[in-house]
Amino acid sequence: MNITMRRWFTGLIPVVLLLSGSVQAQNGAGPNDVISKSNVTIDLLKSIFENSYLEIKETGNDFFEMKDVYSIYVDLDNDSRYFTLSVNWPINDASQADKLNLLNKIGKDVLLVTPYYSETGSSLIVKTTVWIEGGTLVKNIVMTEKLFVKALNLILEKDTQKIIQ
Repeated sequence: MNITMRRWFTGLIPVVLLLSGSVQAQNGAGPNDVISKSNVTIDLLKSIFENSYLEIKETGNDFFEMKDVYSIYVDLDNDSRYFTLSVNWPINDASQADKLNLLNKIGKDVLLVTPYYSETGSSLIVKTTVWIEGGTLVKNIVMTEKLFVKALNLILEKDTQKIIQ
């Protein structure tokens, strides 16, 4: 192969990779790559969200905190079957009945999330679980995080008594 053909092929390879959508993000995965129990790590999840332009704030061995509209914690299951997205919001000193009514309203009206009330910490914890055991696409992970943020916005709309601080 002459030198002109070699340069042409060398220049064509990045274009073909880009058009095929198989260019890998640095230390991450492309949007159509499958993430499953066998290949997921906390570092891979962190890179997926970093590549989605979210700020990573705090990290640990099996969790990290990222900033979208809210500070969201990402925790990976010990067996790598799923990970959770969660927020921890302080709540005011409303009556116990008002706090429980808010929890029931969230549980009934807001899909995708599970609310918990921590009496000791006087906080509302909202979680969603993202199952990866059977495999899921990177873009589905990112879209789930975006839906989680929309669900959090809806929760704040449902809190008409302003119990969440």
